[in-house]
Amino acid sequence: MSSDVRYSPSASEGTATGSSRTPSVRNGVTTTAGGAGRVMAIVIIVLTVGAACVWSLVGLRQLTSSTARENTEHLVHAHKTFESIRARTLENLQAHARVMVEDPRLKSTLATDGVDEATVADILGDIAKLRRTGFLIVLTPEGRVFAQAGAEELRGLDLSGSSAVKKAQATPEATGGSWVIGGKIFDLSLMPVRFGGAAPIAYLVVGQAVDQNMLNSVADQTGVAVATATGSNIMLSAPADEALKAVFALVAGQAESSQSRLFEVNGESYVAAITELEESGQARPRLVLVQPLARTAASFSTIRWMLFIPPLLVLIAVLFAMTANRRIVVVRQP
Repeated sequence: MSSDVRYSPSASEGTATGSSRTPSVRNGVTTTAGGAGRVMAIVIIVLTVGAACVWSLVGLRQLTSSTARENTEHLVHAHKTFESIRARTLENLQAHARVMVEDPRLKSTLATDGVDEATVADILGDIAKLRRTGFLIVLTPEGRVFAQAGAEELRGLDLSGSSAVKKAQATPEATGGSWVIGGKIFDLSLMPVRFGGAAPIAYLVVGQAVDQNMLNSVADQTGVAVATATGSNIMLSAPADEALKAVFALVAGQAESSQSRLFEVNGESYVAAITELEESGQARPRLVLVQPLARTAASFSTIRWMLFIPPLLVLIAVLFAMTANRRIVVVRQP
């Protein structure tokens, strides 16, 4: 009878690959892999897979950084869009102020001694119909609201201390500015009213609130969530999302600079920034900009998973190579 015996070639015989390792025999099975070889193989596997993992982690970190940078650029674009809309609004307000201040009925009425508020308010109401939006105000030369149309919340206020009024009192031309009154931001243009003399007899204010429509327009054009705030108090926000309102409140309460920062609210990550609105008085209203990272990260989800493929492929390749290098030769002995 014959029996099957497994062995590997001796050192004098050599192996199929030409190696001359000393064989070891256990229970009739001879193998060429020694203890030192196994340790070396493990070290090679650990180093190779470790290098691949480090490469993947570096790539993942770079991808995360690029995602945050792209979202920051979206915030900058949204801020520029908001400022551009406000700039066009101010230009329109100044142009309307230059035209409306020359209305002969308004001038002659304001030049009349003892004219009452109701009469001037009626005239302002008729003029306001031409604009179909915003409000008109007549200020006394000192800066107190004398009459208004479309701005009940400003009725009777003394605005002499505002920077916009002081700026208007220092120049004969139409000037721009903003007020923050009653939780609202008002962009406006002031124009002195003159009648037969050098000194102004009043100031005509043509204004328009920074309203929900403006924020909706910015959000729709840029895809960035926006809000206006004074301190940590949110005045208006867009789009209408309850989850975003919590984010706006957190950002307004913690962020103090225009530098973008990462925030995490209810398990969701956001990049946010705050910028102060220029020429808006002592209330210092701010624009809050928020962008969910998930929206941008979704487009990179495939790349994110692909970063973990190299370590897996390296591990498979190393294991395959090790398996292929082990030779088990079966011979028959008489």
